[in-house]
Amino acid sequence: MLNDEQKKEEQARVTDVESEEYRQAMQHFTRSLFRAGVGLVLIPVSMLPREPQQHFKIAGREFSHGLAKLAQKFADSLDETNNVD
Repeated sequence: MLNDEQKKEEQARVTDVESEEYRQAMQHFTRSLFRAGVGLVLIPVSMLPREPQQHFKIAGREFSHGLAKLAQKFADSLDETNNVD
């Protein structure tokens, strides 16, 4: 009986470790895929002269910051709506 419980606990630990390894591998794969896509999209930008490249990168950074801020404000407004009820 005790041996069966130990086997089940060990199997649960192994499953947890495998799940965590799988999650990390998928996360790494997704990031790599995203970076490859971004690199592919930015190939035409890399053909531009240096100054327009910098302007394009700054504009992209400002856009992403604005989008993140918009998402944060939206999430905050949802939290406020949920807290009122």
